[in-house]
Amino acid sequence: MRKRTRVVLGLVTAAALAAPVAVAGVHLTHRRDEDGYLAYLKEYGDPHSDAPVPVLPPAADLLAEGDAACDWMREQPYALWRTAPQYHFVAVHERYLQRVAGRPPRWGTGLPDINMVVAGAWAYLCPADWELRQPRRRPFAPKPD
Repeated sequence: MRKRTRVVLGLVTAAALAAPVAVAGVHLTHRRDEDGYLAYLKEYGDPHSDAPVPVLPPAADLLAEGDAACDWMREQPYALWRTAPQYHFVAVHERYLQRVAGRPPRWGTGLPDINMVVAGAWAYLCPADWELRQPRRRPFAPKPD
């Protein structure tokens, strides 16, 4: 009887620790990359041109705007295995842009475009937070055609 109790207790403990360990693992493997973020904005900050942005605003302003987008992302619910369209990137991105509509970025109306700032922030400044909020395919569901 004691052996069975220990096994059950071990399984319950392992299950209770699985989620925090998984979240910690995502944060360890998806590190913040400020240099990558600034390079992304330099290269893709103008969505209407293939040319890099000639001059970026101060890095502190770009990082502050990106951190604001990351703070908002952290307030969003985890999608887990919910695959409704509201959890997909485009819908989440549009919700954030609606939230900041009417408020110009710290550098005004110039480049880089706020759309690219938000996308870059989620990809480079808080990739773990975005990774944890992406919808996941149900593990035992049939593969989509």
